[in-house]
Amino acid sequence: MAKIYVFLAEGFETVEALAVVDILKRAKHEVVTVAVAKELLVTSAQKIPVKAEQLISDSEYDDADVVFLPGGMPGTRNLEADSRVVSVVRAQYEKGKIVAAICAAPSIFGHMNILQGRKATCYPGFEKDLLGAEHVTDKVVADENVITSRGMGTAIDLGLFLVEKLSGKDKAEEIAAGIQYR
Repeated sequence: MAKIYVFLAEGFETVEALAVVDILKRAKHEVVTVAVAKELLVTSAQKIPVKAEQLISDSEYDDADVVFLPGGMPGTRNLEADSRVVSVVRAQYEKGKIVAAICAAPSIFGHMNILQGRKATCYPGFEKDLLGAEHVTDKVVADENVITSRGMGTAIDLGLFLVEKLSGKDKAEEIAAGIQYR
């Protein structure tokens, strides 16, 4: 099974993070929530406290198959402001491993210049931050190892897409049926 790190910064979008985590765990992947803070308790944009499994300083992330950045405000800004997050994303991207982001968080990829010549999507209003990308409005957009999604309403789609990418179409369909999604 794949290992996925989900970075949670103060002000992250609750459903975007936890719906994807839930779906990946249902598919039996190893999902680790990472607090981009000095303590494990991270408060979402909706003021919901979530206890992450580890601090960002607790790992080197070399074993990651996927790095996922949920959106939300100010969560997206807080992720991008942390040089460790940017460093992990850059290393993952350069190794050809999957980097995924939803809502406002694809803007981080744009600012890092990893969307050049790629298709990408984001929450409406952040298109200008997808520097060098061709903006499309699909729910989930994959261009090689870069995966982006639009927002809270597409979080289940993103989770199922990642399951399909990591475990195959049959597993994704099984999870979708199990959660009464399709």
